[in-house]
Amino acid sequence: MKPKELVLATALIVLLGILLGGCQVVEPTSKKEVGQTVIEQFMARAVAAKKEVGLKLTAEKVGKTVKVKIALENPNVKPITSVQSWLSYDPSLLKGVSVSAEGSAFSLQAPFDNTFDGTKGILAIGRSSPKAVESKSVLVAEATFEVVGEGVVMVDAYDYQDDLSGHTSVNTLVRGKPFNILRRPESPLLVIE
Repeated sequence: MKPKELVLATALIVLLGILLGGCQVVEPTSKKEVGQTVIEQFMARAVAAKKEVGLKLTAEKVGKTVKVKIALENPNVKPITSVQSWLSYDPSLLKGVSVSAEGSAFSLQAPFDNTFDGTKGILAIGRSSPKAVESKSVLVAEATFEVVGEGVVMVDAYDYQDDLSGHTSVNTLVRGKPFNILRRPESPLLVIE
């Protein structure tokens, strides 16, 4: 490679590293990766961590009680290690009563999560599992609310980011590194009348 081409190739790799959140030299971990360039390995891992999982809420209202199921739609059965699903709601219309993990595919609770902030109107759900959950439909938790006001309530995902910096994500491990594979949730996620 000529010096000018080498400088251009190096600049391209550095630029890609900056744009894609950092570049790391990695050793090949499989026969398939032997002979691949760092960029090819990175692209293969990025494809493995595509955002294919959806967040789905369903509600059952009986009188003044509303039970909301928080679930994941995982059509390609990606291995999921943890879920952070913070939901926002209008606290003048709903009051958080309880969070149940009965039947959840995730056996562990994140510290300080699975609670309500009644002032801000946020339900913080954080769940994980020592073994990756691999299923097309995954129950995360069920929240019970009490209707305390009149009107239509919209429930939304709180602070979704494409990476892991937000408060709503579904995570998998790719070569030992966590990646968010949750598609951007619809807004609103749920309407309660």
